[in-house]
Amino acid sequence: MELRHLRYFVQVATDLHFARAAAHLGISQPPLSQQIRLLEDELGVVLLERTSRRVALTSAGSLFLDAARRTLAEADRAVLIARRAGNGELGELNIGFNASAPFIPQVATALYAFRQRYPDVQLSLNEVAGTAQIPAIRDGDLDLGFLRSFDSPVVPQGLTATLILRERLVVATRPDHPLATRAGLHLSDLGDQSLVVYASDRSGGFTEALFDLMRDAGVEPRVAQHVREVSTLLGLVAAGIGVTIIAESLASLQSAGLVYTPLRDDRATSAMWLVHADAPPLLTRNFLSVVGGLPAFAPAGR
Repeated sequence: MELRHLRYFVQVATDLHFARAAAHLGISQPPLSQQIRLLEDELGVVLLERTSRRVALTSAGSLFLDAARRTLAEADRAVLIARRAGNGELGELNIGFNASAPFIPQVATALYAFRQRYPDVQLSLNEVAGTAQIPAIRDGDLDLGFLRSFDSPVVPQGLTATLILRERLVVATRPDHPLATRAGLHLSDLGDQSLVVYASDRSGGFTEALFDLMRDAGVEPRVAQHVREVSTLLGLVAAGIGVTIIAESLASLQSAGLVYTPLRDDRATSAMWLVHADAPPLLTRNFLSVVGGLPAFAPAGR
């Protein structure tokens, strides 16, 4: 039995007239009658009562009609699913990101725009610190990743890192801190300040790169507390445990207990990068296509 046999039967059962059913199907009547007869022979049951005046469903034919319609609907659905999957409209996209990525407008806009265009693609968002995303993308555990790095991340052959934006670093302090009244700061102003910083296993290299910048400016970092979450980082600053240095995008987390002051050093910047395979699968290509078409997204090269 083939699906076309079911379609032939459903059409005849709907029209209850072989000539009209044949016209709807775009075939001639004799082959249609023959195919219905072959279907009945295969099933071993009469589905249609035929006379010179009328065609009617038998009891078995009525029950078979309902089942045939359901089967054809499921077959059509399977075809649609296959086609949509082939067009990258279904499936799962695994995206890595660091803690500050959702606060960057370009990243948030890209995720929102993709969800609007491909609502049936499941976005699996995974918080993965920094460069730990790179082997996950290489091995296929992640399809792409948003990661923060002061310099272009080193990626293996087959991966691409595209700069999304570079942003200034800011110093977060309590409002009553002596540095809070300054319009701008330099790393050299932080020599006697206690720092609240991300633990190394959570910073993705950010803390280490920041310390290198401070030492290049002649300042030896004085760590008061290592933390693992951004909420803890800013909460301890508000509690007066120390100051912290973060990317400017995180300053969107406004709080009456914090003041953000930009660092004026030329090198006091950090960047967000989008990493993906050079030859990505279709779902990833669709995401990159959406991102590339966004006015807010201004990639600055590799």
